[in-house]
Amino acid sequence: MGIQHLRALAAVPSVRVVGIADPVPPSDEVRSLVPVDAMVTDDPSHLLATVSPDVVHIVTPPSTHGPLATMALEAGCHVFVEKPFTLRMEEASAVLALAERRGRLVCAGHQYLFEAPAIGVMEHLAEIGRMVHVESRMAFRTVRRTITSAEQCKDILPHAVYPLIQQLRAGSTDPSSQIQIVGVDARASGDVCALLRLGECSAVLTVTLSGRPVEQYQDVLGTNGSLRADYIAGSAIRLPGPGSGIGALFVPYRRSLQTIVGATRTVVRRLTGSAGSYPGLSRLTEEFYSAITVGGPSPISPSSILDTVDVCARLGAALDEAVTTAETLAAARLAAAEREMPAPWATSVVLVTGGTGFLGRPVAMELRSAGFRTRVLARRIPPPSQRIPGVEYVACDLAERLSDEALSGVDTIVHCAAETAGGRGEQERNSIVASRSVVEGARRSGIRRIVHISSIAVLKPSREVGGVIAENSPVDSGNEERGPYVWGKAESEIEMQRLAGAADLDLRIIRPGPLVDYRDFAPPGRLGREVGPWFIAIGSRRAELHVCDVWTAARVVRSYVQDFGAAPPLLNLLEHPAPTRHQLAQHYSARRPDLRFRWIPSFVIAMLNVPAKLAQRLLLGTKQPVDLRSAFSSEPYSTDLASQVISRAGPSSIASDDLDQGRC
Repeated sequence: MGIQHLRALAAVPSVRVVGIADPVPPSDEVRSLVPVDAMVTDDPSHLLATVSPDVVHIVTPPSTHGPLATMALEAGCHVFVEKPFTLRMEEASAVLALAERRGRLVCAGHQYLFEAPAIGVMEHLAEIGRMVHVESRMAFRTVRRTITSAEQCKDILPHAVYPLIQQLRAGSTDPSSQIQIVGVDARASGDVCALLRLGECSAVLTVTLSGRPVEQYQDVLGTNGSLRADYIAGSAIRLPGPGSGIGALFVPYRRSLQTIVGATRTVVRRLTGSAGSYPGLSRLTEEFYSAITVGGPSPISPSSILDTVDVCARLGAALDEAVTTAETLAAARLAAAEREMPAPWATSVVLVTGGTGFLGRPVAMELRSAGFRTRVLARRIPPPSQRIPGVEYVACDLAERLSDEALSGVDTIVHCAAETAGGRGEQERNSIVASRSVVEGARRSGIRRIVHISSIAVLKPSREVGGVIAENSPVDSGNEERGPYVWGKAESEIEMQRLAGAADLDLRIIRPGPLVDYRDFAPPGRLGREVGPWFIAIGSRRAELHVCDVWTAARVVRSYVQDFGAAPPLLNLLEHPAPTRHQLAQHYSARRPDLRFRWIPSFVIAMLNVPAKLAQRLLLGTKQPVDLRSAFSSEPYSTDLASQVISRAGPSSIASDDLDQGRC
C-alpha cells in the first residue's frame, strides 16, 4: 500500500515526497516513485526532525498507527493513516483529540467511499424511500502468509464497515445514536458475520476468507426499491420502484443490464490503465490535500473514523475470542499427539529455515516422522493449530544474525527459506542476505552440512544452452529480465557456493521444479489460467510439463540428511516420468469439477506473441512485456539423476493416517 500511496501522490499537483521511513530498504519500484534526493531512513523520528514534512502518510502495521500518528501530529504534520485507523477506540480518540488541539487534519484510508459504486449509492439514496436494511459483504483471499487468518480478516474488515456506516448514518431516522451490534458469529478461520442496528434500520455484515467468489458489495434496501454498490463490477446498480406485480419480472433484467454495462466499463478502464489499481485512493488523496490547502475539513470526518474503529474493534474482539478458543483446543490436541509420538532417535538437530512454508512444512514433517530432532526457524512462532507435533520452533529473521539458541546442537541445516514476492530489495534482503547469514551461522557454530533449496528456474533456458537442461547447465547469473524471484534465487545459489567453499563447508544444492501438491492440487502457471468458469489450458495435451511434488521433495531432502555423503552435490529435482499437460489438467479437474477446460494449441500462442507484446507496450505502457510463448512453454530437462535419487529416497516416513487426520 505504500507504493499505492506514492502513486496517488504523484498525481497531486505541488506535492513532493521528501522522505521515507521504513525498517526494510525501499525496493526499486519505491525508489522510482520518489525524488533521488528524498531521505531514506529506518527512524521516523529522525525523518520528521530532519525534513520537517507538511503531511505524513502512515502505511505501517496496524499496531503502530496510533504511536506514529501521535508522533507526526506532535511534529506539526497533517496525517493520513491507512486502514485500520487504529485497533482500539482509546487510541483513535486520543489521535483525533490531539489533531484538533494542534489544528491539523487527519484522514483515514477509507478509499472505497470515493469510488463510483459508493458515490452512486449516496447520490441516489433518496430514490428508494426510507431505508429498511443494508447488507455488506466482502469475500476475500489471504494475501499475506506472515499473519493469521483472523489478523487478515481484521485488516480488511474496515473496507466492509465504513461504507455500511456511511449508508446507515445517511438513511437512519436516528443518526446520532451508537450503532448496536445485536449478534456476532466469528470464527478463527477469518470469517465474521454480524447483525447491526441503527434506529429502525438493520444491517448484516459478512467478511469471509473462506467464501467464494471474491466480491465486495453493499445492498441497500428501502421502501421504494434498492441500490447496490458493487466494487468488483465498479458500478452502482439502481432498482428504484416497488418492483411488485408484473414489474418484478423485469427486476432481473434491469439488474443484469446494469451489471454487464458497469463491469464492461471497468474492464476497459483497467485494460487501458485509466482506472488505476486504487482509483478511490487517488481521489481521496487529492481531496485531503485540497482540504489542507484551503483550510477545509478532512474528507473523512472524525465521527466516521470513530464509528469505524468502534465497530471494527468490537468485531475484532469477537474474532480474538474465537481464535483463543480454537487455539486452546489445538494446543490440547498438539500436546496429546506429541505424547503419543516416539522420541526422536537422533541426538543432533536438523535446522529447517522457512519450515512453515509451502515446501518447508512437508520437509519438517518428513524429518520429524523419520526420527530426526527437527527445529524450524520462522519469522514468528506459528500458533498451535499450525504446528507440527514434535517439532521445535524458534522465531528468527534470517536477514539478521542467527542466534545461538537457533543453532544450538544443530548438525545439518536445510535452507528452504526464500523471498517469493517483492522486487530486488526484498530479494536482496530475504534471499541473498539470508543465505549469507545461514552460512555465517554455520561457520560460527561449527555446523558442517548445509542443504540449500534453490530452484530449477535459476538455470539458463534451453534456447541459450542449445539442448536438454541438466545439472551441469549454467546458472543464469545477473539476469534481472526474468524477474526478481529468479534473479534472487540464482544469486543466492551462487553466493551459497562461494561462501560455503571459502568456509570449507559441505554443501548440497537441490533445485526443485515448479512445486505442486498432488494432495491439494493447484495447477502450475505454465499449464494455463483460470478465467471465470473455464480453465484455459495452453499447449498440446500430450506434451510433458515438468513439476515437483512437495512431498517428493520432502522425501528427497530427508534422504540427503540421512546419507549426506552419498547425496549428489547438485540435483535438478523433477518428477520422473514427467506428467503430461492433460494429466495435470485431470488432477485439477478432480478437485474442481465445476471448471470446463478449453485447450489452446501452442502455435496459436506463438502467433499472438508479437501482437500481445505490442499491445502491452502501447496500451499499458509496459517496458518489459510478458513473452506469452516463454510463459507457457515447457523446458526440456534431463531427469535421469532425479529418477535415481527419488527411487533411493524410498517411501515417505509420514504415516498415512497422520495425513488423513490432518496432522500435517
